[in-house]
Amino acid sequence: METDVKDLEQTTLTLPDGTVVVARLIQPDDMRALQRFHTRLSQRSIYLRFFGVVPELSDERARYFTHLDGQDRFAYVALDPNDPDEIIGVVRMDREPGTDCGEYAVIVEDRWQGRGLGFALTRLIIAGARRRGYRTMYAMVLPENVRMLNLLRDLGLPARVRWVDGMERVEVDISVPEQQSLA
Repeated sequence: METDVKDLEQTTLTLPDGTVVVARLIQPDDMRALQRFHTRLSQRSIYLRFFGVVPELSDERARYFTHLDGQDRFAYVALDPNDPDEIIGVVRMDREPGTDCGEYAVIVEDRWQGRGLGFALTRLIIAGARRRGYRTMYAMVLPENVRMLNLLRDLGLPARVRWVDGMERVEVDISVPEQQSLA
């Protein structure tokens, strides 16, 4: 299946407070910026995203997160409006092999949390996933990560929650047309 995702390679996101943030597909040369981003995250944010302590993002892990195929594994970065060389948020989707379902994850720098950036990045990755033929996405969420659970609920899309290995697996039907999901 051919997909045209050129319109989503770079875009602007307007947050509820009016702040405009540039978001674009992650690139291999974002590796160092991603590592710097990781150093600005609190241990709590890292724990909620990675389910454990990850004091630094190794070169190997940063390479894994930045060298993507753009179809079955793709991600967007949000850039600091005051310093566009710095990442302030990342959202990613990794397709389950042979399916139209992908695992989704988002993380936002602490000082940008609570401003709607995670929600905007999530909407962006959903649009990109739809263009790539995904019909479902899921997130593995720790039960204490109330912000993430609320974000997924606030999408207004059909969702199902299952308990898996001490976490909530939130499966979201992203095949629903956007206008229907905004009701």
